[in-house]
Amino acid sequence: MHAPQQDEKDIIMRCRNGESDAYAVLVDRYRSLAYTVACRMLGDAETANDIAQESFLSAYEGLRHFRFGARFSSWLTSIVLNKCRDHLRSRRPTVGVDEIAEIRATGQRDPEQEAMAGECVDAVQKALNSLPPDYREAVILKHIEELDYQAMSEILGVSIPALKVRTHRGREMLKGLLERSGVTP
Repeated sequence: MHAPQQDEKDIIMRCRNGESDAYAVLVDRYRSLAYTVACRMLGDAETANDIAQESFLSAYEGLRHFRFGARFSSWLTSIVLNKCRDHLRSRRPTVGVDEIAEIRATGQRDPEQEAMAGECVDAVQKALNSLPPDYREAVILKHIEELDYQAMSEILGVSIPALKVRTHRGREMLKGLLERSGVTP
């Protein structure tokens, strides 16, 4: 069995050699990642799905430029974030809050608990949407996608110390927004 990096290199090389069907393996592997990042950045499930699809198309078209020193997932995430930034710029000044991906744990809750959990999820998404994009990206990648600072640096092209500052400030802003909206972080 190949290591994941080698496996990805083989898949990418097959795509570069004209085997477009091989790309489906990468799409299947990273569909959830692309969608989740886009959904968190935009707060809109339908638009996130469109952005994820556009990102995969852009990545496929740009495979000839892919550097094998990087991870495909990092490269794809940077494409998704760029697409999200473009979308946000085109929609200024507001970002809508629509249905977001189901992030609640499935458990035994009564309807009242379920409604309260839904309100909390909506409040968090609304607060995330209120953060400046640089801080939102840092918080999403660090605390939702659980990436380390090195991977974040590869994706965003920003130094690790700057990312630590962005993540800290983003968390503090998020905490303040949630407190003002009556949600205890």
